Amino acid sequence: MSFRKTPTRHYRRPPRARALVSQLKKEPNELKRKLLLLGYVTDRLERKKESVYLVGGQAVETYTAGQFTTGDIDITTTDRKATEEILARMGFKRAGMVWLNEAIGVAVHVVGQFPTRSEKARLVHVGPYTVRVVGVEDLIIDRLAAAKHWKSQRDAEQARVLFDGFKKQIDIQYLRKRAKEEKVEDILP
Repeated sequence: MSFRKTPTRHYRRPPRARALVSQLKKEPNELKRKLLLLGYVTDRLERKKESVYLVGGQAVETYTAGQFTTGDIDITTTDRKATEEILARMGFKRAGMVWLNEAIGVAVHVVGQFPTRSEKARLVHVGPYTVRVVGVEDLIIDRLAAAKHWKSQRDAEQARVLFDGFKKQIDIQYLRKRAKEEKVEDILP
């Protein structure tokens, strides 16, 4: 996997949804399995000029290469209906607030209709796919807000690890601006 800030291009025909699920069952690396799944969803949506962004705990897991793990994949999308149709074609079933595929052991939670912050999004390349991940700056702010308002030590730790791991790449002015907007500048690393 690699992070980039470049646009995606599509030149190949993707596998059918059920064929991809069959391939995912064989993938031993859980993080890679989740990213391949999301890459497929991203590819299908981008063919319709729509987008999906990885956010929340799965974004933290992706940026930290599995140092922190999560139970589901949180995403935002520009087209909830199209996203849910793709998941259904892949054998996902709605289970309350999440879409669950028991065959591959993955749950997807569509947490928002639109990307909340996409200007700093990064691209992760995995296999033949590209996944859009919320910017590390916005993810740090999200974790700091949870740490401050919910008294979550785990979120504070995640923010610190993200800051330390990406400090040479972080747009510090943007980070400070967002920290002020979210009233977490007092706990900014």
